[in-house]
Amino acid sequence: MFAITHVDVFDGSSILTNQAILVEGDTIQAVVPMNHASLPQETYDGSGLTATAGFIDIQLNGCGGVLLNTDIRKETLNIMNQTNLQNGTTQYLPTFITSGNDAMRQVIDMVGDIDNRASEGILGLHLEGPFISKEKKGAHDPIHIRHLDEMTAYYLADHADKIKVITLAPENTSQSVIDILTEAGITVSLGHTNATYKQLNEKHGITMATHLYNAMSPLGSREPGVVGYVFDKKPHAGIIVDGIHSDFASVRIAHEIMGENLFMVTDAVTPAGTDMTEYDMAGTKGYVTNGKCHYEDGTIAGAAITMIEGVQNLINHVGVSREEALRMASLYPAKALKIDDHYGVIAKGYKANITLLTPNNEIHSVYQMGTKRI
Repeated sequence: MFAITHVDVFDGSSILTNQAILVEGDTIQAVVPMNHASLPQETYDGSGLTATAGFIDIQLNGCGGVLLNTDIRKETLNIMNQTNLQNGTTQYLPTFITSGNDAMRQVIDMVGDIDNRASEGILGLHLEGPFISKEKKGAHDPIHIRHLDEMTAYYLADHADKIKVITLAPENTSQSVIDILTEAGITVSLGHTNATYKQLNEKHGITMATHLYNAMSPLGSREPGVVGYVFDKKPHAGIIVDGIHSDFASVRIAHEIMGENLFMVTDAVTPAGTDMTEYDMAGTKGYVTNGKCHYEDGTIAGAAITMIEGVQNLINHVGVSREEALRMASLYPAKALKIDDHYGVIAKGYKANITLLTPNNEIHSVYQMGTKRI
Protein backbone atom coordinates (compact mmCIF):
# COMPACT_ATOMS: atom_id res chain seq x y z
CA MET A 1 0.00 0.00 0.00
CA PHE A 2 1.05 3.59 -0.59
CA ALA A 3 -0.52 7.02 -0.20
CA ILE A 4 -0.44 10.28 -2.12
CA THR A 5 -0.58 12.92 0.60
CA HIS A 6 -1.49 16.62 0.98
CA VAL A 7 -3.10 16.59 -2.47
CA ASP A 8 -6.21 18.29 -3.80
CA VAL A 9 -8.49 15.65 -5.32
CA PHE A 10 -10.92 16.15 -8.18
CA ASP A 11 -13.43 13.37 -7.53
CA GLY A 12 -15.43 13.87 -10.72
CA SER A 13 -17.75 16.51 -9.28
CA SER A 14 -15.71 18.84 -7.08
CA ILE A 15 -12.20 19.46 -5.78
CA LEU A 16 -11.48 18.26 -2.24
CA THR A 17 -8.53 20.01 -0.60
CA ASN A 18 -5.66 18.50 1.42
CA GLN A 19 -6.54 14.84 0.95
CA ALA A 20 -4.76 11.51 1.11
CA ILE A 21 -5.33 8.88 -1.58
CA LEU A 22 -4.63 5.38 -0.29
CA VAL A 23 -3.79 2.77 -2.93
CA GLU A 24 -3.34 -0.98 -2.61
CA GLY A 25 -2.51 -3.07 -5.65
CA ASP A 26 -4.29 -1.50 -8.62
CA THR A 27 -7.21 -0.11 -6.61
CA ILE A 28 -7.95 3.04 -4.61
CA GLN A 29 -8.78 1.99 -1.05
CA ALA A 30 -9.78 5.39 0.33
CA VAL A 31 -9.76 9.13 -0.23
CA VAL A 32 -9.72 10.88 3.13
CA PRO A 33 -8.82 14.30 4.59
CA MET A 34 -5.22 14.41 5.79
CA ASN A 35 -6.23 15.01 9.38
CA HIS A 36 -8.17 11.71 9.36
CA ALA A 37 -5.65 9.65 7.40
CA SER A 38 -3.83 6.61 8.78
CA LEU A 39 -0.84 6.55 6.44
CA PRO A 40 1.18 3.56 5.24
CA GLN A 41 4.98 3.62 5.23
CA GLU A 42 5.28 4.51 1.54
CA THR A 43 3.98 8.00 0.71
CA TYR A 44 4.27 10.52 -2.12
CA ASP A 45 3.86 14.20 -1.35
CA GLY A 46 1.26 15.87 -3.55
CA SER A 47 1.43 19.32 -1.99
CA GLY A 48 0.34 22.04 -4.41
CA LEU A 49 -0.98 19.51 -6.94
CA THR A 50 -4.42 18.40 -8.09
CA ALA A 51 -5.15 14.71 -8.58
CA THR A 52 -7.57 13.76 -11.33
CA ALA A 53 -8.54 10.44 -12.85
CA GLY A 54 -6.10 9.46 -15.59
CA PHE A 55 -7.21 10.51 -19.05
CA ILE A 56 -8.90 7.98 -21.36
CA ASP A 57 -8.30 8.36 -25.10
CA ILE A 58 -10.86 6.41 -27.13
CA GLN A 59 -9.26 7.26 -30.49
CA LEU A 60 -5.47 7.04 -30.69
CA ASN A 61 -3.85 5.91 -33.95
CA GLY A 62 -0.28 6.60 -32.87
CA CYS A 63 2.04 9.00 -31.08
CA GLY A 64 5.64 9.28 -29.94
CA GLY A 65 6.91 8.65 -33.46
CA VAL A 66 4.93 5.45 -34.15
CA LEU A 67 1.65 4.53 -35.87
CA LEU A 68 -0.18 1.26 -35.27
CA ASN A 69 -1.17 0.84 -38.94
CA THR A 70 2.42 1.03 -40.16
CA ASP A 71 4.00 -1.09 -37.42
CA ILE A 72 1.75 -3.79 -35.96
CA ARG A 73 3.93 -4.82 -33.03
CA LYS A 74 3.71 -4.85 -29.26
CA GLU A 75 6.65 -2.42 -29.20
CA THR A 76 4.48 0.13 -30.99
CA LEU A 77 1.92 -0.06 -28.19
CA ASN A 78 4.71 0.23 -25.60
CA ILE A 79 5.83 3.52 -27.16
CA MET A 80 2.24 4.76 -27.42
CA ASN A 81 1.61 3.98 -23.75
CA GLN A 82 4.82 5.69 -22.64
CA THR A 83 3.93 8.80 -24.64
CA ASN A 84 0.41 8.70 -23.20
CA LEU A 85 1.73 8.59 -19.65
CA GLN A 86 3.90 11.65 -20.23
CA ASN A 87 0.72 13.46 -21.21
CA GLY A 88 -1.58 12.25 -18.45
CA THR A 89 -3.32 9.42 -20.31
CA THR A 90 -3.57 6.12 -18.46
CA GLN A 91 -6.04 4.21 -20.67
CA TYR A 92 -6.61 4.20 -24.40
CA LEU A 93 -8.01 2.33 -27.36
CA PRO A 94 -5.24 1.63 -29.88
CA THR A 95 -6.97 2.70 -33.09
CA PHE A 96 -6.49 0.88 -36.38
CA ILE A 97 -7.76 2.66 -39.48
CA THR A 98 -8.97 1.24 -42.79
CA SER A 99 -6.79 -1.62 -44.01
CA GLY A 100 -6.92 -4.97 -45.78
CA ASN A 101 -8.22 -8.12 -44.07
CA ASP A 102 -4.79 -9.58 -43.36
CA ALA A 103 -3.58 -6.48 -41.50
CA MET A 104 -6.81 -6.25 -39.52
CA ARG A 105 -6.51 -9.88 -38.44
CA GLN A 106 -2.85 -9.33 -37.58
CA VAL A 107 -3.59 -6.43 -35.22
CA ILE A 108 -6.41 -8.35 -33.53
CA ASP A 109 -4.12 -11.34 -32.98
CA MET A 110 -1.29 -9.11 -31.72
CA VAL A 111 -3.51 -7.51 -29.10
CA GLY A 112 -4.82 -10.94 -28.15
CA ASP A 113 -1.29 -12.12 -27.41
CA ILE A 114 -0.75 -9.45 -24.72
CA ASP A 115 -1.09 -11.15 -21.33
CA ASN A 116 -2.15 -8.25 -19.14
CA ARG A 117 -3.49 -5.51 -21.39
CA ALA A 118 -5.16 -3.61 -18.56
CA SER A 119 -1.87 -3.02 -16.73
CA GLU A 120 -0.54 -1.27 -19.85
CA GLY A 121 -3.58 0.91 -20.34
CA ILE A 122 -5.07 -1.02 -23.25
CA LEU A 123 -8.86 -1.20 -23.02
CA GLY A 124 -9.27 -2.88 -26.42
CA LEU A 125 -8.99 -1.99 -30.08
CA HIS A 126 -10.88 0.72 -31.90
CA LEU A 127 -11.34 -0.38 -35.51
CA GLU A 128 -11.97 2.87 -37.39
CA GLY A 129 -13.00 1.43 -40.72
CA PRO A 130 -12.74 -0.18 -43.20
CA PHE A 131 -16.55 -0.34 -43.17
CA ILE A 132 -17.03 3.35 -43.91
CA SER A 133 -18.26 5.68 -46.65
CA LYS A 134 -15.99 6.47 -49.58
CA GLU A 135 -17.70 9.87 -49.82
CA LYS A 136 -16.48 10.69 -46.30
CA LYS A 137 -13.24 8.71 -46.31
CA GLY A 138 -11.04 11.57 -45.10
CA ALA A 139 -7.47 10.29 -44.96
CA HIS A 140 -8.50 6.62 -45.28
CA ASP A 141 -7.35 4.61 -48.31
CA PRO A 142 -10.43 4.03 -50.54
CA ILE A 143 -8.92 0.82 -51.94
CA HIS A 144 -9.67 -1.01 -48.69
CA ILE A 145 -13.08 0.51 -47.90
CA ARG A 146 -15.78 -2.17 -48.04
CA HIS A 147 -19.16 -3.18 -46.64
CA LEU A 148 -19.33 -5.27 -43.49
CA ASP A 149 -20.94 -8.64 -44.26
CA GLU A 150 -22.37 -11.06 -41.70
CA MET A 151 -19.48 -13.52 -41.94
CA THR A 152 -16.93 -10.81 -41.11
CA ALA A 153 -19.21 -9.45 -38.38
CA TYR A 154 -19.30 -12.89 -36.73
CA TYR A 155 -15.49 -13.04 -36.92
CA LEU A 156 -15.25 -9.65 -35.21
CA ALA A 157 -17.84 -10.70 -32.62
CA ASP A 158 -15.76 -13.79 -31.84
CA HIS A 159 -12.92 -11.40 -30.95
CA ALA A 160 -15.01 -9.01 -28.87
CA ASP A 161 -12.63 -9.50 -25.94
CA LYS A 162 -10.03 -7.60 -27.99
CA ILE A 163 -12.28 -5.11 -29.84
CA LYS A 164 -13.99 -2.33 -27.88
CA VAL A 165 -15.27 0.01 -30.62
CA ILE A 166 -15.94 -0.27 -34.35
CA THR A 167 -16.52 2.89 -36.38
CA LEU A 168 -18.67 2.30 -39.44
CA ALA A 169 -21.00 4.04 -41.89
CA PRO A 170 -24.53 2.99 -40.87
CA GLU A 171 -25.97 3.67 -44.32
CA ASN A 172 -23.74 0.92 -45.71
CA THR A 173 -24.36 -1.54 -42.88
CA SER A 174 -27.40 -3.75 -42.36
CA GLN A 175 -29.23 -3.84 -39.04
CA SER A 176 -28.52 -7.57 -38.72
CA VAL A 177 -24.78 -6.89 -38.90
CA ILE A 178 -24.98 -4.10 -36.33
CA ASP A 179 -26.91 -6.49 -34.07
CA ILE A 180 -24.17 -9.13 -34.32
CA LEU A 181 -21.61 -6.61 -33.08
CA THR A 182 -23.70 -5.08 -30.29
CA GLU A 183 -24.86 -8.46 -28.98
CA ALA A 184 -21.18 -9.39 -28.64
CA GLY A 185 -20.60 -6.30 -26.50
CA ILE A 186 -18.80 -4.22 -29.13
CA THR A 187 -19.66 -0.52 -29.15
CA VAL A 188 -20.78 0.57 -32.62
CA SER A 189 -19.84 4.15 -33.47
CA LEU A 190 -21.07 6.08 -36.50
CA GLY A 191 -18.27 7.81 -38.36
CA HIS A 192 -16.87 8.54 -41.81
CA THR A 193 -20.50 8.50 -42.87
CA ASN A 194 -22.55 10.38 -45.46
CA ALA A 195 -25.85 9.16 -44.04
CA THR A 196 -29.04 11.18 -44.00
CA TYR A 197 -30.92 11.80 -40.76
CA LYS A 198 -33.62 9.36 -41.93
CA GLN A 199 -31.12 6.59 -42.65
CA LEU A 200 -29.63 6.92 -39.17
CA ASN A 201 -33.03 7.10 -37.51
CA GLU A 202 -33.90 3.74 -39.04
CA LYS A 203 -30.95 2.04 -37.33
CA HIS A 204 -30.62 1.14 -33.66
CA GLY A 205 -27.79 -0.03 -31.44
CA ILE A 206 -25.41 2.76 -32.47
CA THR A 207 -24.36 4.42 -29.22
CA MET A 208 -21.37 6.53 -30.21
CA ALA A 209 -20.19 9.01 -32.84
CA THR A 210 -16.56 9.30 -34.00
CA HIS A 211 -14.87 12.74 -34.16
CA LEU A 212 -17.99 14.90 -34.26
CA TYR A 213 -18.25 17.28 -37.26
CA ASN A 214 -15.39 15.58 -39.13
CA ALA A 215 -16.03 13.12 -41.97
CA MET A 216 -19.81 13.24 -41.58
CA SER A 217 -22.70 14.94 -43.37
CA PRO A 218 -23.26 18.40 -41.85
CA LEU A 219 -26.30 19.95 -40.21
CA GLY A 220 -28.49 21.65 -42.79
CA SER A 221 -31.87 23.35 -42.71
CA ARG A 222 -33.65 20.75 -44.87
CA GLU A 223 -31.33 17.78 -44.26
CA PRO A 224 -30.16 17.49 -40.63
CA GLY A 225 -27.46 15.03 -41.66
CA VAL A 226 -25.26 13.13 -39.24
CA VAL A 227 -24.37 16.20 -37.18
CA GLY A 228 -28.07 17.00 -36.77
CA TYR A 229 -28.78 13.42 -35.76
CA VAL A 230 -26.02 13.51 -33.13
CA PHE A 231 -27.28 16.81 -31.73
CA ASP A 232 -30.86 15.49 -31.67
CA LYS A 233 -30.39 11.95 -30.34
CA LYS A 234 -27.26 12.65 -28.27
CA PRO A 235 -25.26 9.43 -28.47
CA HIS A 236 -21.87 9.62 -26.77
CA ALA A 237 -19.60 11.52 -29.16
CA GLY A 238 -15.89 12.16 -29.35
CA ILE A 239 -14.48 15.49 -30.46
CA ILE A 240 -10.94 16.60 -31.35
CA VAL A 241 -10.04 19.81 -29.53
CA ASP A 242 -7.00 20.97 -31.49
CA GLY A 243 -8.60 24.06 -33.07
CA ILE A 244 -7.93 22.49 -36.49
CA HIS A 245 -10.48 19.70 -36.85
CA SER A 246 -13.18 21.89 -35.32
CA ASP A 247 -13.22 25.56 -34.49
CA PHE A 248 -13.21 26.14 -30.73
CA ALA A 249 -16.60 27.87 -31.06
CA SER A 250 -17.98 24.71 -32.70
CA VAL A 251 -16.66 22.66 -29.79
CA ARG A 252 -18.37 25.04 -27.38
CA ILE A 253 -21.68 24.79 -29.26
CA ALA A 254 -21.47 21.00 -29.28
CA HIS A 255 -20.74 20.95 -25.56
CA GLU A 256 -23.70 23.18 -24.78
CA ILE A 257 -25.96 20.76 -26.69
CA MET A 258 -24.39 17.42 -25.74
CA GLY A 259 -23.30 17.99 -22.13
CA GLU A 260 -21.80 14.89 -20.54
CA ASN A 261 -22.30 12.89 -23.75
CA LEU A 262 -19.44 14.80 -25.39
CA PHE A 263 -15.94 13.56 -24.62
CA MET A 264 -12.51 14.50 -25.90
CA VAL A 265 -10.30 12.36 -28.15
CA THR A 266 -6.98 13.11 -29.79
CA ASP A 267 -7.23 11.11 -33.05
CA ALA A 268 -3.46 11.44 -32.76
CA VAL A 269 -0.99 10.01 -35.25
CA THR A 270 2.78 9.56 -35.38
CA PRO A 271 3.96 13.15 -34.62
CA ALA A 272 1.91 13.62 -31.42
CA GLY A 273 4.25 14.12 -28.49
CA THR A 274 7.22 14.79 -30.80
CA ASP A 275 8.60 17.61 -32.95
CA MET A 276 8.31 15.61 -36.21
CA THR A 277 7.38 17.53 -39.36
CA GLU A 278 6.94 14.53 -41.71
CA TYR A 279 5.55 11.04 -41.15
CA ASP A 280 4.20 7.91 -42.83
CA MET A 281 0.40 7.78 -42.58
CA ALA A 282 -0.29 4.12 -43.41
CA GLY A 283 1.59 4.30 -46.70
CA THR A 284 1.00 7.95 -47.61
CA LYS A 285 3.45 10.70 -46.72
CA GLY A 286 2.10 13.15 -44.18
CA TYR A 287 3.30 16.57 -43.08
CA VAL A 288 2.88 18.72 -39.97
CA THR A 289 2.36 22.44 -40.64
CA ASN A 290 1.55 24.75 -37.73
CA GLY A 291 0.20 21.78 -35.78
CA LYS A 292 -1.92 20.48 -38.65
CA CYS A 293 -1.30 16.90 -39.84
CA HIS A 294 -2.06 16.66 -43.53
CA TYR A 295 -1.29 15.09 -46.89
CA GLU A 296 0.37 17.04 -49.68
CA ASP A 297 -3.07 17.97 -51.09
CA GLY A 298 -4.09 19.48 -47.73
CA THR A 299 -6.33 16.61 -46.56
CA ILE A 300 -6.26 16.40 -42.76
CA ALA A 301 -4.56 13.16 -41.74
CA GLY A 302 -4.93 12.67 -38.00
CA ALA A 303 -3.85 15.06 -35.27
CA ALA A 304 -0.66 16.01 -33.42
CA ILE A 305 -2.38 16.83 -30.15
CA THR A 306 -2.09 15.08 -26.78
CA MET A 307 -4.82 14.75 -24.16
CA ILE A 308 -3.27 17.30 -21.79
CA GLU A 309 -3.02 19.80 -24.65
CA GLY A 310 -6.70 19.15 -25.36
CA VAL A 311 -7.56 19.78 -21.71
CA GLN A 312 -5.65 23.05 -21.84
CA ASN A 313 -7.48 24.04 -25.04
CA LEU A 314 -10.85 23.26 -23.46
CA ILE A 315 -10.05 25.57 -20.55
CA ASN A 316 -8.20 28.34 -22.37
CA HIS A 317 -9.99 28.48 -25.73
CA VAL A 318 -13.35 26.69 -25.50
CA GLY A 319 -14.10 28.25 -22.13
CA VAL A 320 -15.26 25.27 -20.08
CA SER A 321 -14.31 24.98 -16.42
CA ARG A 322 -11.23 23.08 -15.34
CA GLU A 323 -13.48 20.47 -13.73
CA GLU A 324 -15.54 19.99 -16.90
CA ALA A 325 -12.41 19.75 -19.05
CA LEU A 326 -11.12 16.99 -16.79
CA ARG A 327 -14.45 15.17 -16.98
CA MET A 328 -14.35 15.35 -20.78
CA ALA A 329 -10.93 13.67 -20.67
CA SER A 330 -11.70 10.98 -18.08
CA LEU A 331 -15.22 10.44 -16.74
CA TYR A 332 -17.16 11.04 -19.96
CA PRO A 333 -15.09 8.64 -22.10
CA ALA A 334 -15.44 6.07 -19.30
CA LYS A 335 -19.22 6.54 -19.45
CA ALA A 336 -19.17 6.16 -23.24
CA LEU A 337 -17.40 2.80 -22.86
CA LYS A 338 -19.65 1.78 -19.92
CA ILE A 339 -16.63 1.33 -17.64
CA ASP A 340 -17.36 4.27 -15.33
CA ASP A 341 -17.90 1.87 -12.42
CA HIS A 342 -14.11 1.37 -12.22
CA TYR A 343 -12.55 4.10 -14.38
CA GLY A 344 -12.83 7.86 -14.79
CA VAL A 345 -13.13 8.88 -11.14
CA ILE A 346 -10.86 9.05 -8.08
CA ALA A 347 -12.87 7.26 -5.40
CA LYS A 348 -12.81 4.16 -3.23
CA GLY A 349 -13.03 0.97 -5.28
CA TYR A 350 -11.91 2.59 -8.53
CA LYS A 351 -8.77 1.59 -10.39
CA ALA A 352 -5.75 3.62 -9.31
CA ASN A 353 -5.25 5.64 -12.49
CA ILE A 354 -4.22 9.04 -11.19
CA THR A 355 -2.78 12.07 -12.95
CA LEU A 356 -1.29 14.84 -10.82
CA LEU A 357 -1.52 18.33 -12.32
CA THR A 358 0.27 21.55 -11.48
CA PRO A 359 -1.78 24.74 -11.00
CA ASN A 360 -0.98 25.56 -14.66
CA ASN A 361 -2.50 22.24 -15.79
CA GLU A 362 0.80 20.63 -16.66
CA ILE A 363 1.63 16.99 -15.93
CA HIS A 364 3.57 16.43 -12.71
CA SER A 365 3.28 12.66 -12.20
CA VAL A 366 1.11 9.73 -13.30
CA TYR A 367 0.03 6.46 -11.68
CA GLN A 368 -1.27 3.69 -13.94
CA MET A 369 -3.20 0.81 -12.39
CA GLY A 370 -1.54 1.44 -9.04
CA THR A 371 2.04 1.83 -10.33
CA LYS A 372 3.88 5.15 -10.41
CA ARG A 373 4.92 5.60 -14.05
CA ILE A 374 5.93 9.27 -14.29
